[in-house]
Amino acid sequence: MTEAAVLRQKAEMFEERARGATDPISRQHYREMAAHYRKLLVEHLDERSYELTDWQRS
Repeated sequence: MTEAAVLRQKAEMFEERARGATDPISRQHYREMAAHYRKLLVEHLDERSYELTDWQRS
């Protein structure tokens, strides 16, 4: 499994936990964790696209 797939899976896992959380504090925490993993995923994909673009210039 690629790193991007792992990050996406973790974001989805935390979103699912947020949907099932009964108290607002836990729901907010899980949503924040999901957002964190989505941000890491975007950063990872941006970094990979930059590396591929840089490689193509050589």
